[in-house]
Amino acid sequence: MRSLPVPSLSARTLYRACISTAIRRHKRRLEALEQAVVDASDEFEAAASAAALHTLKELAKKPVDEADRTQLTNTYTDRLVPDRSPGGAFYNELKKVPHKICPLCGHRDVSTLDHQLPKMKYPLLAVVPINLVPACGICNWLKGEHVPATASEQTLHPYYDDVADQQWLFARLKWIENRPPEVSYHIRPPQSADCVLAARVIRHFQMFRLAELYGPNAVREMSNIRGILRGINAAGRRKYLLLAEHSILIDKDAGGQNHWKRALFQTLAGDAGYLEGGFDQF
Repeated sequence: MRSLPVPSLSARTLYRACISTAIRRHKRRLEALEQAVVDASDEFEAAASAAALHTLKELAKKPVDEADRTQLTNTYTDRLVPDRSPGGAFYNELKKVPHKICPLCGHRDVSTLDHQLPKMKYPLLAVVPINLVPACGICNWLKGEHVPATASEQTLHPYYDDVADQQWLFARLKWIENRPPEVSYHIRPPQSADCVLAARVIRHFQMFRLAELYGPNAVREMSNIRGILRGINAAGRRKYLLLAEHSILIDKDAGGQNHWKRALFQTLAGDAGYLEGGFDQF
């Protein structure tokens, strides 16, 4: 749930680099598709800017020739991904993000590029930079071949969606008799949020199973700070947690408003049971 700047690399530049070493019979075919790739990139940009990727159904039908579609998808796997391929340097550059953190989950390290619209269904977008999102392997796998059928089904696109100006992610601490307390995460859209954007944020949260990711990490974090909290009184514990929350809140690169640690510290600082000794149960 982190935003990223739109890549400055053009679709034409990347495409030409990738096909530069293709064997002659394939290269002629790929060169003939260059303008179609550039046009597809322009269509994608217009739709992504308007949160309307679901409207690109006609683009999925192009090109019609199956051999062309195969060559386009192979351009990604054979001519962009490998380190020694003609596009390898561009691939590694596109993966660079602050702190190497996956923008989709905000936690694991980036290890690959995810196609916002899958290359097998949209081969003209296989090596279009604005369709290539840095991601961790798990987020890439979870998203799979997903294609949104409606505006509400679109997951967030880090290049075109920025929800960092408001808090969407919240944590909940649940006390259960005769059982260890539980930490859970949920999305609570701001009152002013557009209903389609709210649906998209929820869809993103569910698609990438962020509740399942953040919950166990929160418990580990609470175990890590237990020793610190033991050495101070309840007021000191609250102050420590609020300072920790604030340090994340003001640093967008470190996570900002919707980092799972920010939501956790915010909740813990407001829970009297936790501050008065409940922290020792974690």
